[in-house]
Amino acid sequence: MQTLTQVFILFLLLMTGYISKRLRVISNDLNHDLSNLILYVALPALVLSSLSNYAFSKQMMIKSGSLLMISLCVYALSIIISYITVKLFKMKGMTRDVLQYGIIFSNVGFMGYPMVNAIFGKEGIFYAAIYNLPFNVLTWTLGIMIMSRTHREKIKQREHSKGGPKLKGLLNPGIISVFIGFTMFLTSTKFPYPIFKALNIIGSTTTPLSMIFIGSILADMNVKKIFTNGSVFLCSIIRLIFLPMIVLCILKLFNFDQITKGIPVIITAMPVAANCAMFAAKYDSDYRLASQLIFISTLSSMLTIPFIVELL
Repeated sequence: MQTLTQVFILFLLLMTGYISKRLRVISNDLNHDLSNLILYVALPALVLSSLSNYAFSKQMMIKSGSLLMISLCVYALSIIISYITVKLFKMKGMTRDVLQYGIIFSNVGFMGYPMVNAIFGKEGIFYAAIYNLPFNVLTWTLGIMIMSRTHREKIKQREHSKGGPKLKGLLNPGIISVFIGFTMFLTSTKFPYPIFKALNIIGSTTTPLSMIFIGSILADMNVKKIFTNGSVFLCSIIRLIFLPMIVLCILKLFNFDQITKGIPVIITAMPVAANCAMFAAKYDSDYRLASQLIFISTLSSMLTIPFIVELL
C-alpha cells in the first residue's frame, strides 16, 4: 500500500506537468531550461547532500562495492538481451538502434532517483548514486555508438561530425557530484551546515521537477500513432517486466539486504531513459520512435512499478 501511495504521488506530479504543458503554462523553452535545471543543479545537489551525509564505514564501503559489481552485471545482461531481441525479431536500421538503446538504458535521473528516494530515503540515494556510475559511463560511450550506428553505416565511416562517443560527456555533473560526494564519504568530511542545508533543499526539488518535466514531455506525444507500433510494446515489456524480473530472481538467490537487492531491481524497472529521444534527434536516428517508447513505457510503469516493488 505504501508503494502504491508513493507511485500515485509521482503520477499526480507527472499529471501536473502534462496538464501544465497542455494549458501552455510550460513552454518548450521552459521545458528545455527545466531539464538543464534538474540535470545540472537539482540532481547533483541531491547526490552531494546524500553522499556527504554519511561518515565512512567499512560496511557501507562493502555494500557500495557489491552494488557496483551488480550494476555491471545487470548492464551486461541488458546488453546481451538487447542484441538477442533485435536479432530474433530481425530489426534493422534506426528501429534496431532505438529499441536496443531503450532496452539497455532506463530513466535513472528523472524517475530512478525519485523512486529510490521515495522507498529508501537518503540512504537509498547514497547507494543509487554508486550503482548508477556505469550508467553515466555507458550512456555516453556505448549508448552513442548504438544510437549513431545506422547513420555511420550509411556514410561508410566509423565516426563523423555528430556521431561517435563523446568522451567529454563523461565529465558530466552526475559523475562529478558522485566523485566529490564519495570522496567526502571516504574522508568523513562534512559540508558546513549552511551549505549542506542549501544542497538538501535544492536536492529535494529533484522529484517534483523531474516528474513535472516527464509529464510535459508526454503532453507533446501523438497518442494515436503510438498504439499502432508493436515494437514499442515489445521494448516496454522487456524494459518494465522481463528485465527487472530476471534481476530480481537472480538477486533472491543471494543473501542480500533489502537495499542491495532493491536498488538494482527498482532502477532496472524504470521506463526508457528520457535521453533516448535526445540522442536519437542528435545522432540522426528515429526521434519519433524514441518519443513513443518514452511515452508508453513511462505511462505503463505507473502500473508495473508497484507490482515489481511488492515482490522485493
